[in-house]
Amino acid sequence: MRPILVFCLPAIGDFIRCHSAIQILAEKFPGHPIDVATSPLAAPLARLMPHIRKTWIVEKHWKPGLKERARLARELREEVYQAAYMLTSSTKAALVPWLAGIPERIGYPREFQFGMVNRLPAGWLKSFVAFGPRKTRLFEQVCAIAMLGEKPADDMRLPPPQMAVSAEEVSDWRARHGIDPARPALALYTSAFTNFRSWPAERFTSVAQDHARRGWSVWIVGGPREREAAGRIRAEFPEAVDFTSTPQLTDAICQIAASTVFLGVDGGLCHAAAALGGPCVLIFGSNRSYETGPVNDQVRFLEPPISTPSWVYDTRGVSEERVLAALADAVAQARRKQEA
Repeated sequence: MRPILVFCLPAIGDFIRCHSAIQILAEKFPGHPIDVATSPLAAPLARLMPHIRKTWIVEKHWKPGLKERARLARELREEVYQAAYMLTSSTKAALVPWLAGIPERIGYPREFQFGMVNRLPAGWLKSFVAFGPRKTRLFEQVCAIAMLGEKPADDMRLPPPQMAVSAEEVSDWRARHGIDPARPALALYTSAFTNFRSWPAERFTSVAQDHARRGWSVWIVGGPREREAAGRIRAEFPEAVDFTSTPQLTDAICQIAASTVFLGVDGGLCHAAAALGGPCVLIFGSNRSYETGPVNDQVRFLEPPISTPSWVYDTRGVSEERVLAALADAVAQARRKQEA
């Protein structure tokens, strides 16, 4: 059976959202291999997602010339893809399957790529001009492209993204870092404290200290953007383990998979934690969770009340008490599910 190519979005959180569309295509075309094209940053996550056979690397910022695009198009031509689903609206991305001669190139022509995109989902014009409250969520947009714009049946639920890390990989990560599997662990994802999406440093520290008093380990996960925030937390709470210097994105995924519960803010790793299926508590502010948050069932969102002035600017309207209660409830529910 001829394979299908999916051009995914380049950012980590957006790429994870695209897995919903990939699941729809896997059900729609059983037996057809599905390959993806995405950025070097997001590509390592593809091996953790069901239904993906192969990953092509597409640089986010290419040179003005056609050399790189033409080279990739020649390689794609050898795969004899039957269709390319353009979940990204980038003209640079749409040019590649056109040069590769892939017969069907499906997507929304948001940058007027008529011709390069030659099959438009039903209702494309309405989506094309939508703005404000009428604009659908990105999760729904990528699913609509996979379904060619057809309205889901009344009893159909759009599939949430899924990722899986093997027990052997988690066990190996624990062994390399001397982690006691019997000790519960709280994973903190802070983003940069200068980011309006983050939560105040002293509140993260307070939650960490509360869990440490009850025998928990506290891990700070992330990457270079979170290193300064990790340093601020450890200055007040040295017992916290700083994993923000981890060299690989997949190591960060192992950290989340090995933790007992994840507490984070809006960002790529919060989508990864949600897709892994473990208990998650996410703090959102002016970026409302319905629009930009994960869609997985086990995620608990905490947002400032709209009536409070701070919700427009940041997350200060979310109290420590609400976070502690949500974490305890999320862990309890996960344990009940395991025992059932």
